[in-house]
Amino acid sequence: MDPKIYNESIKEFSDKEVRQLNFEVSRSIANKIKTMYGPKGLSKMIIPVTNETIITQKGISVVKTFKSRVPITLMLINLVETQEKKCGDGTKTVLLFTAFLLEKAREMLNQGISAPIINKGFSIALRKVLEKIDDNVIALNGHYDEKFVDIISSVMNNKLTSSSKDYYINLILDTIVNNKSILIDSEDFDYTNIIFRKIKGKSVNESEVIKGIIIYKDKPTSNVPNKILKPKILLVQSSLEFFLPSNDEPFQKDVIIADIEKYKEFTQFKPTYYKNLANFFKEKGIDVILCKKKISPFLIEYCASIGMVALGLVGKDQLKKLSKMLKIKPISSIKEFSEAEIGKADIAEYKAVTEDEMFIIKKEDSGILTFLLRGGTPHVLDELEEIINASLRVGIQTLKDKKLLPGGGALESELSLELKKYAGEFSDKYQYVISEYGKALENLPAYLIMNSANDPYDLIPNLKAEHSLKKKYMGFDSISNTITNVVSKGIFDGYTAKKTAIKIGTEMARQILRVDGLVMVYNRKLYEKIEEEGKNTKKLKHQEKVRKYFKKNEKDITFT
Repeated sequence: MDPKIYNESIKEFSDKEVRQLNFEVSRSIANKIKTMYGPKGLSKMIIPVTNETIITQKGISVVKTFKSRVPITLMLINLVETQEKKCGDGTKTVLLFTAFLLEKAREMLNQGISAPIINKGFSIALRKVLEKIDDNVIALNGHYDEKFVDIISSVMNNKLTSSSKDYYINLILDTIVNNKSILIDSEDFDYTNIIFRKIKGKSVNESEVIKGIIIYKDKPTSNVPNKILKPKILLVQSSLEFFLPSNDEPFQKDVIIADIEKYKEFTQFKPTYYKNLANFFKEKGIDVILCKKKISPFLIEYCASIGMVALGLVGKDQLKKLSKMLKIKPISSIKEFSEAEIGKADIAEYKAVTEDEMFIIKKEDSGILTFLLRGGTPHVLDELEEIINASLRVGIQTLKDKKLLPGGGALESELSLELKKYAGEFSDKYQYVISEYGKALENLPAYLIMNSANDPYDLIPNLKAEHSLKKKYMGFDSISNTITNVVSKGIFDGYTAKKTAIKIGTEMARQILRVDGLVMVYNRKLYEKIEEEGKNTKKLKHQEKVRKYFKKNEKDITFT
């Protein structure tokens, strides 16, 4: 019997137990995702703590709702977040492929094949797959290439009506072409520079892209100017409300003014101060003041009266984006600031959109793009944002890669066939492991077919037969529900998104397989109690040790 080395709040799982747990969790998560896979995949309805219903087709949105403390759940969430951050698409692919590999691993373990052999076999298979992916690459000539339009259309997953889809394909194409220097050529480009703002009302086909930033703020007063051309803008970090009553005073202070003139002077001081401050900003050439914190209504009013815009409570994130767009830093003190701390834009204007009013700052070379999406309901807008964001990111990455891959399961079918041939070069158990890895890849087009209301047991053999005849571009078309040449049909997958999903999915499955034990705190309160008792015990032991030392050496200790 093993000696107990953990306290009562901690539970230890054996290698078989932890693998069983990992397999069950990954299978459960895959079951939640698999019906969403492919162009005809279904959406999930999520009700977060805000009670605002979300309808989504994004794997990452569903995975983030999982709150289990089991380590594999957290690992799979991190996996999906990595795929989303790097590619903006392929989150369902990476999650399902990882789960399929782990399911194959479970079957092989039950057949007596050891985890190290499976692990190494997966590694061998991955190297071959990455090599063969590059053999299936389709070159892209540029953003005017018809295949580039097709890849954007493929990512949109047929979720939009025909007219809306065409409108958004053109919107994305125009956005990329007109901002190529920012989105494609610039080494400093960051996807956080693309902002989405959603407004209820009107048709989805009335959405637009703005080179600049939208601030959701109504006009603070009626005499605020509607539009300012070539505005000079100041960003302020600190509050511009200087006469707020203090809440920390221990007692109320009374002020007695006996002189009527002094009283008039006292009551007029605040508005006079803010009037002078507004004139001070105007003399500096400032047209727009955007403040992170509060601005006095007096200052807002006086600024408006002399043709300026002053807005408070702009928000930390928006101020950060504005700082990036205008290439200036927010000032902390209004006493001293230089010309270099004043930003310049092309237009600053108020615009009424349905029931909302917004303040828009436009700058041609801003590097910040804002998609103003229109739609009838919040659910339509949420889904629209997901579709546009994924399509735009895949489009940008495709132009950077200058290549793409056949879609519709054609790539996975070809890779599976190549692995079957490759496995024949091995005479040991690796032959079986590599072959099973290929079968895991085959499961992806199987769910593509299944979610299109077809039977994969009928179509997958036909798909394999076509590839055995060296027709490597044969895949499944979800619109016509047929096995066809997907390249001629314009059905593609993004190169980086697909390659990354297969690579990190395999690495995650291998990492999980290498785990042969789990030590987990299952009772947090008991654990903290035992920890505290342990600290007290150590403290008492130390005190006792000190007492014994002094008692033993008391004859040698003298005091002066």
